[in-house]
Amino acid sequence: MSFLIKGSAGLIDTSLGKTPMLCSFISEHRADILAWSLRELKDRYPNREDDELINGLSTFIDELVGALRRDSGIPVDATPPGTLGDSTARQHGLVRKNQGFDITCVVHDYGLMCNMVTEAVMRHGHNPTPREFQVLNHCVDEAMAIAVESYSNESRANEQRERAEHLGSLAHEIRNALGNASMAFDLIRRGKAGIDGSTADVLQRALSRIADLVAETLTTAQDTGGVTAQREWIRLDTLLSQLVLETPSERNIQIRLEVENHLSIDADSRLLVSVVSNLLQNAIKFTRDNETVQLRARPAKGAVSIEIEDRCGGLPAGTSADLFRPFVKGNNRRGVGLGLAIARRAVEAHGGTIVVRNLPGLGCVFAILIPHTDRILDK
Repeated sequence: MSFLIKGSAGLIDTSLGKTPMLCSFISEHRADILAWSLRELKDRYPNREDDELINGLSTFIDELVGALRRDSGIPVDATPPGTLGDSTARQHGLVRKNQGFDITCVVHDYGLMCNMVTEAVMRHGHNPTPREFQVLNHCVDEAMAIAVESYSNESRANEQRERAEHLGSLAHEIRNALGNASMAFDLIRRGKAGIDGSTADVLQRALSRIADLVAETLTTAQDTGGVTAQREWIRLDTLLSQLVLETPSERNIQIRLEVENHLSIDADSRLLVSVVSNLLQNAIKFTRDNETVQLRARPAKGAVSIEIEDRCGGLPAGTSADLFRPFVKGNNRRGVGLGLAIARRAVEAHGGTIVVRNLPGLGCVFAILIPHTDRILDK
């Protein structure tokens, strides 16, 4: 004799001497399964909030129960539209992306739910049928695939938005710099200003800015397929000395170079010039009048360390890491916010690292470390 009753946990099989169906078991132990899952997620991501970690997984449990009931021929009050967990899984993948989790977290979430259900079954000595296990695994696989697809689609959409913003911002800045250059050139051509005066300085700065923006564009275009360093041995003392000579001086700001004679580096000269030039120009841009920017290079245990120290007054608390993200600009900083992101990719193409150290009240130091470059050239 058997019959079905409807209780708080849903439809429950009361067959005498018969193992309750998996859907009823999961409904009964729903709170425990979610609690165990949350504990595992907290161990993996200790700095995240509970609601953030469990997002969407409780709904998936309910949809899983519904799928098991339907497969067993038990009527349910409502059937989610589309395939099992379609909308929930898509939303979960989207949320995980926007929360800043890696895509592996999405895979882990659904694998964890499957493991927690299986462990609960074993812990309580429950005996699901092979068919129930088949439905369970199918639901988990399907939800996982949908969530991963949603995550990937959101990643591509973000990249497209960033690319569009990048191109628009670059075009806007180039147009502004070109306008300044055209105005200054017209005044000089008509004899309204001299070639050695402040108008000529405006022209020089505008042309320098245009060159920087074009360099950023070319480096970013190359980065579409990944920056690859074409390495060769370069005399670093010679390269840095030349960069200092070519860097425009303004507002009585001096550049002090400290580099060991004949120091060499195994690097892509074009990428290295782009990185150091970008950081030097940033340092000058944000350094206060009549101050000194320091450029230092030295061997460092199988590597070369290059540091650019400015006198910008220091960075606001908590902004150091964000400076290297595309389109992020520090306090009172101009530009499209791409220079430091491009510099980081170029350094990483050499297997190196770039970090910023804050000097509160004084300035900051951008430090580059490129490995396996401590060779000293013969004189």
